[in-house]
Amino acid sequence: MPPSNKRMELGEKPKVLYLDDDESNLVTFRANFRSQFEVFTSSNPVEAYNMINDQGIEIVITDHNMPSMSGVEFLESISQDYPNVQRILLTGYTELVPVMEAINKGKVFRILTKPFNMKEISTMVSEAWEQCRMILEKEKTITQLMRQNQQFEFILRQRLLS
Repeated sequence: MPPSNKRMELGEKPKVLYLDDDESNLVTFRANFRSQFEVFTSSNPVEAYNMINDQGIEIVITDHNMPSMSGVEFLESISQDYPNVQRILLTGYTELVPVMEAINKGKVFRILTKPFNMKEISTMVSEAWEQCRMILEKEKTITQLMRQNQQFEFILRQRLLS
């Protein structure tokens, strides 16, 4: 199913999706962040992809090393269809190649190395949430300017015809 073009509207809490093939990590994430974020979790990339549209996800955090699809591959797939969704990659790798892939292909907002602490994630999500707000504000401004431009063009045409 293709993604909808519904306009992003931010709620009180960021809608954060965490994708990881390790169920214990998903349970830990939900337990630690459910009071700060609206938390969605999945161990399946296809299910996670569908959640982005269905739930209006604004921030995606994914593990890099998963069996069916790497985190970079997942982020790359969503960067095309959901360019405004902020992407964070968790990785145990410290080599440069996976990090460069994530930046170039997945267009990640941030990369966290494992083991990570909860404060780091909280800070990253707050920064990503602020980025969402800036994007939304920019979209509103562009829409407003386009509407004003159309009104000015209409007025100009009316004057030229009279």
